[in-house]
Amino acid sequence: MHKNTKFFLLILIISSCGGGGGGSSSSGSSGNVPTPSAPSFNSFIANSDLIVINNDVTLTWSTSNTNTCTRGGDWSGAAATSGTSSVRLTELKSYTFSLTCSGASGTQDATASVSVNVQEDPNGSIGYEIYNEVKDSYCKTPVNDSSDYWIDNFDSNILNPDIYSFQQGSGFFDSNGTFIQGWGNNEEQYYTSDAQNAAKNYNAQTNTTENAFIDNGKLVIQPIYDITTPFEDPYCINRDCNYVADHTSARIITSRSNGKTGLLVGTDTETTACFRVPAGTGFWPAIWFLPQGFIEGEKSWPRDGEMDIMEARGRIAQTVGSAVHWGPPRKLYSVDAQVPLAVNFQDTFHSLTFKRMENFIEVYLDTMTEPFYEFNSSSNRIMNDYWPYNESFYLILNVAIGGDFDAGRLDNTAICIDEQCSNLSNPSRGRFEIDYIEVKSTD
Repeated sequence: MHKNTKFFLLILIISSCGGGGGGSSSSGSSGNVPTPSAPSFNSFIANSDLIVINNDVTLTWSTSNTNTCTRGGDWSGAAATSGTSSVRLTELKSYTFSLTCSGASGTQDATASVSVNVQEDPNGSIGYEIYNEVKDSYCKTPVNDSSDYWIDNFDSNILNPDIYSFQQGSGFFDSNGTFIQGWGNNEEQYYTSDAQNAAKNYNAQTNTTENAFIDNGKLVIQPIYDITTPFEDPYCINRDCNYVADHTSARIITSRSNGKTGLLVGTDTETTACFRVPAGTGFWPAIWFLPQGFIEGEKSWPRDGEMDIMEARGRIAQTVGSAVHWGPPRKLYSVDAQVPLAVNFQDTFHSLTFKRMENFIEVYLDTMTEPFYEFNSSSNRIMNDYWPYNESFYLILNVAIGGDFDAGRLDNTAICIDEQCSNLSNPSRGRFEIDYIEVKSTD
């Protein structure tokens, strides 16, 4: 792992106990005495998930039915019942800031906490000097230097129908036939496709929709928030689930199911994607792998593995993450790629190279020569008996909206409202743009 790589995590925990219940007491002829309202937190947030050492984090909080608040964890002293405070972070560690607030006598205290990790300043580190130059793209330049080579530069407005397929819906049916709304992550979007009743302005000539199209040499996945003509989910009609979707998006795969040639990736390969992610709370763009045979039921999740080249949170500009999943039980190893604060993944294009060898995985950022993420079978005792990542996997490209990955928060003002993205002065801010995808052999 690169020495400057850190794992960033923001956790917000809010709890309030006591009060309520509708109880009453009697005292002579005075009648019922109302139960005092319990103290509670409306919010307690940090202005950033990641802070460079020797910089400030700004904490903001708001409470109800409180009289006094006390700080705990990595800060101390009395605090206002609502307010803002800046704290300088001078250590490379995970800071925890907590508040305990009291209300009327007889009610239990309310508590909330925020955890923020601190990272070294990547500026000046070996390899990071490439960011000293202001560029539109920091991606690695594709090179055909292998015995087996494939690349899609998206230089045609046609999304190759032999390679790419659309997955559709607002969720899936589990093994018991129960519809799982939100894809198991409480997501908001419906994935449109080329299928009857699931299409949204599908163009058969280009194999594109208003949620997925090619523009100026880039594959664009564009979520849309449309409250005037919400999309009816054909999976949910006459079923016990919400079949009206205000949010639509696209999920594109390269599986060989349904007679497609597809694109499968095995071991001894490097897969590179050059991309720019959308900006705004609630966006969840991803480039990832699932095993061939998963759609047909021959492989299962999480036992047969998932590999994430890139996942991003729309509210965080400087980081994207890579991960692997397997099970049972479900396991996750995730490390975030960090670029200097002067540049970010939302304003410029960056590439991740996912190198997969037998029993070994590495991920590289842009033109870096050291991986920021490494994962192998020998160092993970639980996987000695079964390492699923030596099989053939297919690619998935998608943008989810909302969901658990970004703590369920969503800013609809950052999302395009139509195919032209007429509400945003810079439509690219609401789009996931992929400049190229390259797969080459390394043997």
